[in-house]
Amino acid sequence: MGEFSIFHWLIVLAVVLIFFGGRRIPEVMKGLGEGIRSFKDGMAGGAAAPTPAPATLLSAPTGITAKSGKGQIALSWSASAGASTYNVKRSGTSGGPYALIVSTGATSYTDEGLASGAYYYVLSSVGAGESMNSVEVTGTAS
Repeated sequence: MGEFSIFHWLIVLAVVLIFFGGRRIPEVMKGLGEGIRSFKDGMAGGAAAPTPAPATLLSAPTGITAKSGKGQIALSWSASAGASTYNVKRSGTSGGPYALIVSTGATSYTDEGLASGAYYYVLSSVGAGESMNSVEVTGTAS
């Protein structure tokens, strides 16, 4: 018990041949050798794969204002460093859920064609990723 006899090794070889075929054994052994070598290099502190540079975190837009109007709400905000566009999201209830209504490169947007009532907005900056949502602002369409 606990030791492999020649009979056991022959069974293992037969199973490998059945699963991989005779022509694939050199590929399998090459992959096994590369895996063992990579493991040994990792354990010995050898050359590791380069770690990606940390992504710069975008900040959410600030200074958001909502100007109420007849059937519309005009939003404006301050630019965020690193942002190429801004996602404007709207909800009919405070706290969301918010639906994306537009992505724009400008720092203002007028949401038009609204029925009378209160609307809640958040914005996010988009560049090399997307920021968290901004603080919520409220506008009322009349």
